Amino acid sequence: MFRIESGPLGLHGLAHRLQVLPDRNTIPHDVSFFQNFRTLMPEICHRHGAHAIGGMTALYPSRTDSRLNERALEVLKEDKKNEADCLMDGAWTGHPDQNEIDVAQFPYPNQIARRPQLASAHPDLRPVPKGVGKTTLTSTRAAVRTVIRYRNGVLNGKGASLLDGYMEDLATDRIYRRMIAQRVRHKTRVPGDDGRMVEHSRELVTRVFDEELAKIQEDLPAEIDRQAASTLPEARRLAEEMIVHGHHSPV
Repeated sequence: MFRIESGPLGLHGLAHRLQVLPDRNTIPHDVSFFQNFRTLMPEICHRHGAHAIGGMTALYPSRTDSRLNERALEVLKEDKKNEADCLMDGAWTGHPDQNEIDVAQFPYPNQIARRPQLASAHPDLRPVPKGVGKTTLTSTRAAVRTVIRYRNGVLNGKGASLLDGYMEDLATDRIYRRMIAQRVRHKTRVPGDDGRMVEHSRELVTRVFDEELAKIQEDLPAEIDRQAASTLPEARRLAEEMIVHGHHSPV
């Protein structure tokens, strides 16, 4: 049984059924627990005379895929405008094509003199995503596929990898492993590949790891060359092992 059945990891939301996260890309960017954090951060930073800097939009622009590029820049603009409205002063970018749109969303030179109007000095930052997004086996598969590919990058000297248009790093790796662990911990039921309901279990996760590894090996993604492909089985083993044993914050 997964080690997360008991122990301190419950403090991080794994033990609470109401906090089981839906599929990552079905959670709205302005869901309440995100917005509460975005509003609280400028309050704390500005009170201490520090700038509040937003995060990086993970969906990357593309100079070879016009549709992906258009979508990425639209998402970027919406995300940064939201942060500016929350009184942040700027944001981190990871791609030069993001810079112009990013900067244009924030008032010049900053908003450090402004303070947000908080309904509470201690807003609820815990994720309670009831009625938000979808929970699917497809997303569990995508999470498994991503953690295998990310871990394989680590084994080959990469700290972050561009996977399917998203810049994925250790934060993504943690999010996806916790998401899978939550679903197993609470025996989350979803429609299976044949439409019948299936329960997330250790056996299901192992099968999905086996199947997704085989798919990756059969059709290598762009970031994996033949040499890097040799470490895929080890990446798969490590990724699943960390989920099974509750090692959610490795370096």
